[in-house]
Amino acid sequence: MTRTPDEPQGESNAPAPRKPLHTDRLRARLKRTDLSLTTRILLFVVGWSLVLIGVAGLALPGIQGILTILVGAAVLSVASETVYRLLRTLLRRWPWAWDKIERFQHRVHDRLSRK
Repeated sequence: MTRTPDEPQGESNAPAPRKPLHTDRLRARLKRTDLSLTTRILLFVVGWSLVLIGVAGLALPGIQGILTILVGAAVLSVASETVYRLLRTLLRRWPWAWDKIERFQHRVHDRLSRK
């Protein structure tokens, strides 16, 4: 294959690697201290209870189902890194909602880690 003189050498047409979203916040999350086992169990119980109430709220009148599911998922994401990643992936379309949930997570984690 011959090259024309006006083609630059060594450059490819591949796009540059993209920086992941919210990398600074992810680094700050990884630097935080772990919660105790009893606190994590309590967060799992409260989070799953809210998720189940939210699922029931999808069919029952008077309960905001989607909002309750999101709050339950946010509580679960404080204790579980897997739920945190899943929630971040699901809310990538709505960065304003992700920012609110992440602020909530930081407040909850900071208050629980002080105790």
